[in-house]
Amino acid sequence: MRIAIDAMGADAAPLPEVNGALKAAEKHRDLELILVGHEAQIKAAIGKRSLPNISVVHASEVITMSDSPMVGVRKKKDASLLVAMRMVKNGTADAIISAGNTGAVMLASRIVLRQIAGVTRMPICQLMPTSTGTCLVLDLGANVDCDARHLCDFAEMAVVYSQDVLGKMNPRVGLLNIGEEQAKGSEVAKSVHRTLSAAPHINFVGNVEPKALYRGEADVVVCDGFVGNVFLKTSEAAGSFIKTLLTREFKSTVFTMLGAFLSRRAFKRLKQTIDPNEYGGAPLLGVNGVVIIMHGATNAKGVMNGINVARTAIAHNISQHIQEGIAELRSTEAQFGDVTAGDSDAVEDID
Repeated sequence: MRIAIDAMGADAAPLPEVNGALKAAEKHRDLELILVGHEAQIKAAIGKRSLPNISVVHASEVITMSDSPMVGVRKKKDASLLVAMRMVKNGTADAIISAGNTGAVMLASRIVLRQIAGVTRMPICQLMPTSTGTCLVLDLGANVDCDARHLCDFAEMAVVYSQDVLGKMNPRVGLLNIGEEQAKGSEVAKSVHRTLSAAPHINFVGNVEPKALYRGEADVVVCDGFVGNVFLKTSEAAGSFIKTLLTREFKSTVFTMLGAFLSRRAFKRLKQTIDPNEYGGAPLLGVNGVVIIMHGATNAKGVMNGINVARTAIAHNISQHIQEGIAELRSTEAQFGDVTAGDSDAVEDID
């Protein structure tokens, strides 16, 4: 099982990638981890900690966070991201992990690896903490304009991911909407509701509002990339705002400072619950291969968890299962004439 790691993607690259890979390689001796990037920098970060199941592949260029995804992917042919992506395409790696430019990762995945047969769009998904555990939310920004077929495909792919990677059998699927009633929302939302309700292999629980998501009333929540990205950023901003308020209040008097000290373990557990490094990155679903997108500020633990997620996805042959699930969904869609076919988003080949 071979995983290529874009070692130049994180804000503090290559240290998080190297340290995370070393931890994962020590724990899973069956893994072959390939660090792709500036060889001298990577080897300097490894130092004397080299392990037999870690190797380095040199790449002379880096697609930075400030690069336009299109320009970076077109012009920087020897970028660490593209070198690692081509390794997955030619079979020398089974998955890629990158904490680099998200737009470039998505574009390179479409161009180099292509979409799974039958998949209309490739969504980004992420685990969100709830009062009862976690919920997989998608799309979080990869596809702003979606029709009914796109959203139905997202639901199908998320079900496969939840079962194969997260171990949630028969996950509850909800559609993020402005109300719980079937008649709520746009015509697209109503069409998705009808299709998913009729799909016998999808445990569809209907429309859900954000409060229901956080109460843990669904294991998968589907929305378009515009709504999903606004939801994600609003949640992050609200969390940061609450943290600021709590910090200010706890510092206001001696008694509140004492209360904060006594509650430090509870706050530590809360911090772990909302830390994205605990959840192994954001998978890009629907692509021929396993692609895990990490946050730019990821640390070694985040990289290690991303490797663990990729390892599980490879072991369960998730791409094949997604293709099978999409085919099953098409038979359900055939019942409804208003489920429109998504565009193919054809792109040029730059290999």
